[in-house]
Amino acid sequence: PMSSYRLLAENAYITMTYDIQGNLQQDSQVTVSVIFENKSSSFLKSMELNVLDSLNTKMLRPEGSSIHDGIPVPFQLPPGVSNEAQFVFTLQSIIMAQKLKGTLSFIVKDDEGSTHEKLDFKLHFSCASYLITTPCYSDAFAKLLESGDLHGSSIKVDGITSPFHHVLAKICFYHHFSVVERVEACASMYSRSIQGHHVCLLVKKGEDSVSVDGKCDESTLLSNLMSELKETLSKC
Repeated sequence: PMSSYRLLAENAYITMTYDIQGNLQQDSQVTVSVIFENKSSSFLKSMELNVLDSLNTKMLRPEGSSIHDGIPVPFQLPPGVSNEAQFVFTLQSIIMAQKLKGTLSFIVKDDEGSTHEKLDFKLHFSCASYLITTPCYSDAFAKLLESGDLHGSSIKVDGITSPFHHVLAKICFYHHFSVVERVEACASMYSRSIQGHHVCLLVKKGEDSVSVDGKCDESTLLSNLMSELKETLSKC
């Protein structure tokens, strides 16, 4: 089973995993969902999450907050319990991946009293996290490719033993693509960014390799997406 949640940080008390989702209605926002899991036998309370803003990406804070203020996590965690909270980030450009530093501060309460704890992390916004799975019909796909407005980039990954449908499933799941058409060991795939960029892929399976030809109307975004794709495929 595939999970889109990745490890954000952990210590003896807590494990944090996260997922980032874009929204086609909001071209400059993504939602980061964080699952907090209490691994200890103590009670965790007064949790507060803060992520340092960059010039490009900022955490949406309650009105009147300063950039140094964290956002309270809206629950406490008894021993062994996990719960999920969502945080919204606004961003200007989505053509580059980025990492933002953050800290979770919390109070650990047990029979002996309370202690303040902190857990630092790095929140990784991949370029794929700005893509939205969007269906595309083959004639619309063909028109896009014929338009001449798209930049191209190609990768080839050797040593792939997974069946082709597994490869396609991973690209769909982790990179938010949909399959437009598949003929034997060749598939055309499509996705769209939250800011409306079109991304087209032609994926071909060789004997023990996969090659991907990508096209997009933003060359930097495409080259970064292809690097991320290469990393996923090299684990197939």
